[in-house]
Amino acid sequence: SQKVPFRGRLEKGLKVGRSIIIKGQTSPNANSFSVNLRDASGHDIILHLNPRLAKRVFVRNSFLSECWGAEELDLEAFPFAAGEYFEMIVRSDARHFRVAVNGSHQFDYKHRVQDLSAVGQLEVVGDVTLMDVRML
Repeated sequence: SQKVPFRGRLEKGLKVGRSIIIKGQTSPNANSFSVNLRDASGHDIILHLNPRLAKRVFVRNSFLSECWGAEELDLEAFPFAAGEYFEMIVRSDARHFRVAVNGSHQFDYKHRVQDLSAVGQLEVVGDVTLMDVRML
């Protein structure tokens, strides 16, 4: 397993068709955790995924040029539970990040940064144990 906070480098950035797979387990009394795709400098957050278990909301946003954008919250059903294993897949297509949890598609997040090769780091923070992170 990987230590949290985890930060890994994506040497060549992301490309259309690539996926990041995150396998982990939320803490028994988890409040929230975040998966951030940052630029190479680590300053901007191109994609911020923030499941808040206490409130059962799954926040998506971007932090660009010192500012948070508009939060996206729409969700059919909240896919996480405290103390449970999960697999999250973040796939990039030409227009969106497509996010699935435990094999079920959750939402699309329209790219706010068009150049996917700008994604240089993957960060995982918060109330999780990380078992595996890989890129396909």
